Amino acid sequence: MTTNETDLLLLLLDTQRTAFRNALSGLTEDQARSTPSASAMSLASLLNHVIDGEVAAADRISGTESRDPDPVAAWTAGWAVRDDETVADQLARLDTVAARFADVLRAEPDLDRVVDLPESIARWLDQGVPLSVRFLVLHQIEEWARHAGHADIIRESVDGATADVLAGGAW
Repeated sequence: MTTNETDLLLLLLDTQRTAFRNALSGLTEDQARSTPSASAMSLASLLNHVIDGEVAAADRISGTESRDPDPVAAWTAGWAVRDDETVADQLARLDTVAARFADVLRAEPDLDRVVDLPESIARWLDQGVPLSVRFLVLHQIEEWARHAGHADIIRESVDGATADVLAGGAW
């Protein structure tokens, strides 16, 4: 077990990514794109959303910008699943994004550093605390956990498979 805070945060984040991956395991492309529950979200669109959020967080921490500068347009685009995009494509993109996020975070010398965010972004994240690197990472863990839960519900609506079974009985 690690005592390094950065590695611990990355481990927690990866645990949530794994839970989401489990919700997709064994599904057809049609099933991954279906909206079988009360939600308008499909597993495929939800996966793109959390991947996009992780890209945004890595950009903010590293001071780069790879998304549309309009935060509403970027958020909307983050849900889109291209016609030619497969779950395998999405998971490969997730692997790339996760590796970049880990590299960005491991290169960060100060988790308490306040990240300079434009007001158009900060207003969506303001929770009365400084928007530090640590906050942005914890927010990613929160987002992945929230949406992994959504993914469990959507998956169970698709074919009845539950998270404990999909995790291989690891619980």
